[in-house]
This record gives sequence, C-alpha cells and structure tokens, in this order.
Amino acid sequence: MTGLYAADAASARADVGTAGASVTFTLAGQGTYDPLTDTTTPGADVVITGAAVRVKGNPIVYQRLSLIEGEAPTLFFTPDNYGDVPALDAVVTWGGIDYTVKSVDPIAPDGVAIAARVVVAR
Repeated sequence: MTGLYAADAASARADVGTAGASVTFTLAGQGTYDPLTDTTTPGADVVITGAAVRVKGNPIVYQRLSLIEGEAPTLFFTPDNYGDVPALDAVVTWGGIDYTVKSVDPIAPDGVAIAARVVVAR
C-alpha cells in the first residue's frame, strides 16, 4: 500500500471493519463482442472486497436517482485494497438482501480512493 493517504486508508478500514460488516461487490464479466465472428468472449468478474457500515444518505442523491432511502441504503465502504471502489451495477449482499450499486462517491483526497459512499438498491 503506497500513497499519501495509505495510512489513513488502513486506519479507516480497521475502524469500519470493527463497526460494520465485511462485504463483497461483484460485477459479472461483461465479455467482449467480436462483430466479425458474431461471438462474445466471456469476461472475468470484477470483485471488490472490504468493509461497510450503513450511514445516512444524501437526499439530493436519492432524488437524482429516484430512490427512497428506506429502501436503498447508503454504505460507507472501505476497501481491502487501497484505491478500489465498487463499479456501478455491481451486486452486494447487505443484511441478507442482494442489492445493486446505483451510485459511488469516492473519498480520494490525492486521487486514490480511501473510502466511498455507495448507494445500493434492489
């Protein structure tokens, strides 16, 4: 782990790991389409792991996404790997329910994410 805020990222990960729960965001491989052969080559899944805790959401974000906060939690996420953030449309299980990522707002003071606010919905 290198970068200006690597130590802060590790500290945040430890704190959120203690207060929250481990999570895994998975974006199923989209594959690559070849129009010459009319075939799609399967792609690898993108898996981002870390810890998350539910936090109060931003009403403006919910309005923009046409979501209701009670049905679409905002998670404060800290990645296991410095700089990782979940992709839009990735799937995560939170509280026993599968959700899809609708919004990601990274916290990246030097351009490398140390955490992110992630809005998920069913």
